Amino acid sequence: MNSQTKNKLITEFAWLLGIILISAALEYAIITFFNLHPILSVKIQGFIGLVVIAYIIRMVARIGEQGIVIFDDDEQDQSGK
Repeated sequence: MNSQTKNKLITEFAWLLGIILISAALEYAIITFFNLHPILSVKIQGFIGLVVIAYIIRMVARIGEQGIVIFDDDEQDQSGK
């Protein structure tokens, strides 16, 4: 792995960590300060979880587009052409 690849992976994981930390703090603040019904708290947790999962999917797609990680399907498509 070259330094550009390492820097890009570190950047992507730093963004992921930041999103997780901010969402956890936001979830804690909403649940603590607004004293929500437990069902609403679970819905907020689910929404935040979906945002994190969506970012992970987007991160993997971006890494694949930039050629940092080569997926098996990409190799098969190139050899078939």
